[in-house]
Amino acid sequence: MIGPILAVTMTVTDLEPVEAAYTKYLHYKVVERGKVDAATAAAWNAPAVSGHDFMVMQPESGAPHYLRFVVTAPYPDYAPFKTFGWNSTEILVQDVDAVAETLKGSPFEIVGPPRNLSSSDSIKAMQVMGPAREFLYLTTIKDPNHELGQAKSFVDRVFIVINGGRNMDAQLKFYRDVLGTRISGPNPVRLSAFNIINNLDKEMKHPLATAKLNGPFMVEIDQYPASLSDRHVRAGDLPPGTAMVTFATTSLSAIKVKPEAQPASLKGIVYAGGGASEVIKGPNGEWIELVEKP
Repeated sequence: MIGPILAVTMTVTDLEPVEAAYTKYLHYKVVERGKVDAATAAAWNAPAVSGHDFMVMQPESGAPHYLRFVVTAPYPDYAPFKTFGWNSTEILVQDVDAVAETLKGSPFEIVGPPRNLSSSDSIKAMQVMGPAREFLYLTTIKDPNHELGQAKSFVDRVFIVINGGRNMDAQLKFYRDVLGTRISGPNPVRLSAFNIINNLDKEMKHPLATAKLNGPFMVEIDQYPASLSDRHVRAGDLPPGTAMVTFATTSLSAIKVKPEAQPASLKGIVYAGGGASEVIKGPNGEWIELVEKP
């Protein structure tokens, strides 16, 4: 019932260094900027961001799948992979080893250097922390027939979003039964960046499942140790880090989850060609924006 991924929204304290880094090193370009209008903030149930600056960036390939950055006040205690929910955005790249060379000395901190997945030698990925402490996986798919596609520019579109929780069964039930995705797994998989950030054995494996979406897109569903915590979100604000993921859906009424606010038809490139949108929350407190499209 859902897919493709239309946008990933991340919160930042300053747009300028983010724009500079993504433009210079990832070859993204700004395709929209402005201030969050009151109608959008209300539809998100995030009135605190009304009037705040935002920008939307698009990959060099021109793929209509966006990164949206919204300015919020700092969340000093937030760090990726320390709380449940959306923790990373995975982006297709043509040559991950070449990207790694490009990022040396850049504002993108390399946390995990390029390495084949523990589950597949046909996929090679690296992990980086961006200038706003946002976390990215940069991934090369070697198989031209892979269902998730291949990059059409040096750094291309988002194709996976990574979500982690304490209870795998609850996550699978939600993404399979509520959102109508096709589930694979779970299987034990090495999560290098998660292990590094949490001071665990770098080779440690964790339960990982995938939820296949419409189009060449996927949600990665991880089970994290119970020692992690729920993400703190200020009342009326967006969550820190990877705040929200926007998906297309064929029918809002088919998704039986009470929205956080009244559905609304919103303006902007993320909503182009769509109808009403709404925000719901998943089992890990993750914010999911759904845009109705034919």
